[in-house]
Amino acid sequence: MEGVTLRRSARAKYLRLVVKPELVELVVPAGVSERQAKSFLEQHRTWLETQRREMEKRVGQRPVPVRFTEHPTIPWQGRDLPLKIEDIPGKRLKVAVDDSVRISIPSFAGDQRDAWARHAFKEWARRWLRGQVQRSVERHAPKHGLQPREIRIKAMKTRWGSCGPSNDININWLLALAPESVLEYVVVHELCHIRERNHSPRFWALVADHLPRWQGERRWLKTHGLGLLKRFP
Repeated sequence: MEGVTLRRSARAKYLRLVVKPELVELVVPAGVSERQAKSFLEQHRTWLETQRREMEKRVGQRPVPVRFTEHPTIPWQGRDLPLKIEDIPGKRLKVAVDDSVRISIPSFAGDQRDAWARHAFKEWARRWLRGQVQRSVERHAPKHGLQPREIRIKAMKTRWGSCGPSNDININWLLALAPESVLEYVVVHELCHIRERNHSPRFWALVADHLPRWQGERRWLKTHGLGLLKRFP
């Protein structure tokens, strides 16, 4: 299966193709032979080629990674805010966000100025996002007893969130840059995986019980998500 990575999964119930910027993956449930997998791939070859072309087109239009010292704006909660960077004496890094994003870095940073600003913003955003996620969990978890064991804010290259086998919830720090409603959707999505470890109709019904308009937030991620992932590698 040239150009397609085969991954066997004990949790998968159906054969499915996953198209990502860096690979195409065929997920194969236990008990499905390689011959059956190849047959499935051939049946979906036209669909796969269409998806590949779309992915190449989207990746080709990806934004340039942000250089904090050169870019006039930065995304925050779904809006592009003015970005202001100032050099200050001492060693302390400071970030403040209201109607603009202001980052203060030591004047001795020199040619590391951009790296220092990026690090300061990322760490501040992660701390801020943890509080937002915790509040969202507190709003939604009691309704169906969907209590995570732990919440982690992480850098994730291709995913917005995940729910581990021990009910640990991982959330991509870049969701600090997305609208608040999109963050809430991802949190609810992962909480619902505590009950339903799949994307069955029962799973989506559970999501809808928390967020009746979840489809709009999912569409936002499909439209704008890749841009955020590529802008902040």
